[in-house]
Amino acid sequence: MLPIRGCPWDLELMDQVQKAERKTFPKGESLDIKQESRKANTELMVVLADAGPKKSIAAYMLYARLHKITLVHKVCVLEDYRRQGLARNLLLRLKDSLQCQGCERLQLWVDEARLPARTLYDSLGFEVVIRAEDYYGQGRNGLQMVLHLTSTS
Repeated sequence: MLPIRGCPWDLELMDQVQKAERKTFPKGESLDIKQESRKANTELMVVLADAGPKKSIAAYMLYARLHKITLVHKVCVLEDYRRQGLARNLLLRLKDSLQCQGCERLQLWVDEARLPARTLYDSLGFEVVIRAEDYYGQGRNGLQMVLHLTSTS
């Protein structure tokens, strides 16, 4: 796993992330990852696939740090790499890093119908704090989930 900024292959990986974003998420939920990752306090973390000399992505996560709260905007694992623990590892690495930096909570929104994602978040200790009807569109409810972080010291 690596933050994408500062890598010599930034543009190539960023293009792969943007392509995966458009392929994975519905049009209204797909972000312009290049633009979003340029925002203050926003980071893009990627997991590289073992694809030989050509760098390619297996997963990515976009998040923004706002004082004591970190907002996870996207967690995406490409289809060929799912069910291997990549999303869990991304979130655990972020959690560990944030705890060392004094962050108090990690929060995200998830489609209520996305059971694999909800199961993952539940297993990591996230709790539902808000249920918003039609958040993602007609009949697609959103859940705001929060993970309270405690100091490791």
